[in-house]
Amino acid sequence: MSEKLICVPKNAPILLDSLCLLDSLALMYVRKKTMRNKSTGKRYVYHQLVETARTNKGPRVIILVHLGTLDITDLERKIISKLVDKKAKGFATDLKFSEKIERLTEEIYLKYLLSKKDQNTAEDPSYPEDGITFTKSCMDIGYHRSIGVELVALKFWKSLKLDNVLKKCSFTQKEIELSKIAVLGRLISPGSECHISRWYNKHSSLSEEFQAVKDKVSKDSLYRIGDKLLDNKQTIERLLRQNLKKLNSLVDKIYLYDLTNTYFESNKVNSKLCKRYKSKQKRDDCPLVTLALVVDQDGFPVLSRIYKGNQSEPETLKEILFEIYGSYDDLFDMMAEPSIVMDRGIATKENIEYLKEHGYSYFVVERRNEVKDFASQFSDLSDFESHPVSGNNYVHLKKQSQADTVKVLVYSTGKAHKEQEIMSKREKRFLEEAHRLIISNQKGNIKDVEKILVRIGRLKQKYGSTADQYTFRMNKEVSDLQKVKQIELAPTGKNPTKSELPGCYVIVTDVVNLSAKQIWDFYTKLTEVESAFRTLKSELGTRPVHHQRDDRIESHLFVSVLAYSILKSVTYTLNKKGYNKSWTSIKSILLTHMRSSVFITDVQGHRHHMRQNAIPESEVKELFKLLNIKACKNHVRYKLHL
Repeated sequence: MSEKLICVPKNAPILLDSLCLLDSLALMYVRKKTMRNKSTGKRYVYHQLVETARTNKGPRVIILVHLGTLDITDLERKIISKLVDKKAKGFATDLKFSEKIERLTEEIYLKYLLSKKDQNTAEDPSYPEDGITFTKSCMDIGYHRSIGVELVALKFWKSLKLDNVLKKCSFTQKEIELSKIAVLGRLISPGSECHISRWYNKHSSLSEEFQAVKDKVSKDSLYRIGDKLLDNKQTIERLLRQNLKKLNSLVDKIYLYDLTNTYFESNKVNSKLCKRYKSKQKRDDCPLVTLALVVDQDGFPVLSRIYKGNQSEPETLKEILFEIYGSYDDLFDMMAEPSIVMDRGIATKENIEYLKEHGYSYFVVERRNEVKDFASQFSDLSDFESHPVSGNNYVHLKKQSQADTVKVLVYSTGKAHKEQEIMSKREKRFLEEAHRLIISNQKGNIKDVEKILVRIGRLKQKYGSTADQYTFRMNKEVSDLQKVKQIELAPTGKNPTKSELPGCYVIVTDVVNLSAKQIWDFYTKLTEVESAFRTLKSELGTRPVHHQRDDRIESHLFVSVLAYSILKSVTYTLNKKGYNKSWTSIKSILLTHMRSSVFITDVQGHRHHMRQNAIPESEVKELFKLLNIKACKNHVRYKLHL
């Protein structure tokens, strides 16, 4: 017998009695409620799944599940009510409805089952010890949600005691759970707040772990909780840093400091934060915002700060150091004096003098290129000490002590090869564009002196030191000196430092009792902060940003930093045990671990529901073992008497 498909148009005059769903009025139904905002006068409509029951005080309506706002007509609401009531009582129906009605029925029924789980956490004592007898046609499986990544994320959220951190900031239980959704959503399924709300509502089992957040989560609730997290940023960062140090047994030896910028896909005309500047992602067409980040020698975040997009990097150092040491309330933290490692863009002469005056040790490559001062020594590596690094590459080091500082001359074969390739490609692109200008002049497309000078100026601005290796000669028309007859390109014989001495740089430090190799090791720790920026931008989806308000931009970046703290804790724990896969690879493995529902009608006519985790696959089981996560079935079961 073929199934009959019933589609319900928006205003179709179909009588419910003709659907033959139930002969009597359902005791469980979807109720429509209207609420009026007293301040604005605006009316809001929301829905609840309720049940009528007899009590000692007479008939009462009991709220089972809050459903939020559903885009349904009154007719669709009544049909869904009867379908949900039938499912709850274990009755089957041969009728088929529109996709919308079927989908909403399944979602509401799942919410109802999860609400019963909260009310009845213990197993049904009436289950027979010798099992359940049923036929294959009476078993259904559905409501699949991811649980693997969520278990890992929740374990480290608990290990970092983030619930206690937020409680100290006067967060309610509901606000703590919303914070979990915002941060763990950025960690597991990075994207906009709209994307994270869809992930939480449709794909994740995270909702089954919460008590205060019962309804679907909207993007607006994630915006609001992001605002509150930002308001408490300083306290959260300080307490989180303390918990990170306790969990991972961290000791502050080095602070690595650098800045990066990220771009926006909107104009941001009136923003005080987003400014146009040179983009590190080559997106000079977009407004930018700058993120300053301090991490320790292991890559764990110490402090983050958001600046406007055109912020001068050297000017931020004093403010960052003051904020770090001004936030300490522990005596040992105050006494600790970690060395400062900075990128060349921040290591100006003034900043180095500031570090000396305030007693900070430092490892830097000065902004002024000192390689030319030691060109004669770099030309002969016979007195350099050599150390193998990754692959077939070597690093050659030479230590030179001065009055109160030490300089280490470094020649890296890997860096030299990389710089030569970059220079070669850059020079090739410059010559191609210069050649196009010459051809355009020969064809008569561009003859005017002023226009040609503008084109040449743009090339020099774009290619900098590469363009300085060449000079343009313009042969003008005899009859008209404002017209150019021919353009010639000739080498100047000047080579930039990177071309003459590729792979060479000089590290400067005031720590004089270390070997050249130890000093180089300290400075190369700067790759930890660069790795943190890559993770924030790629694996945590920080860019591009679509927010319109400056405070929402700041909260977006701060939530990403919080997510990074958990990510780094996971990978750090695994790395110590010899498991070195990236977070992206770890997620792809854990996403195979799901939670599902099994529905069985036995031969006695009882409807059984079991909600449990799947058996973990071998790779998932390995990760759970390394992270000390119990792969329990976590099942909830009960039966209904029909």
